[in-house]
Amino acid sequence: MQRIQDALIAEHVRRLLNGMGFKDAQVYCDSPQEHMLRISVHTEDSGSALIGAQGARLHALQHIIRCILRKNLHTDVYILVDVNGYRARRERGLAGLAEETARKAQRTGKAIALMPMNAVDRRAIHTALAGHKDVQTESLGEGAARRVVIHPVFL
Repeated sequence: MQRIQDALIAEHVRRLLNGMGFKDAQVYCDSPQEHMLRISVHTEDSGSALIGAQGARLHALQHIIRCILRKNLHTDVYILVDVNGYRARRERGLAGLAEETARKAQRTGKAIALMPMNAVDRRAIHTALAGHKDVQTESLGEGAARRVVIHPVFL
């Protein structure tokens, strides 16, 4: 039953992308956990038109798909949309930024505020530094100005 539903969802997303001008988009769905749906989109081009600056268009596309599916499925499902593996590349880049900034905070003894980020990116920073004993992270600010601050910890 789940495979049939995933295939139907993939077809609806494919039609949406086709209507947006992405005629070559391939869409795959899977449910790695209960109440979670992962939608992977692959396009021949870089996908940058779907991703946008810092994933802004990808988040908007994900929101649109989430609204459509929740209305039609009548269920509360966490939906994660990825285009050409962007999310994994972004997480690796953010983890590198987090490590580098943590070293700098520890070396200088001063807290360092990162640029404002969306919730997904902030979570990646917190997760990357969760096991570090020499720094702590916190999110400060509101709305689009919310950012992660990395504090050195002196033992």
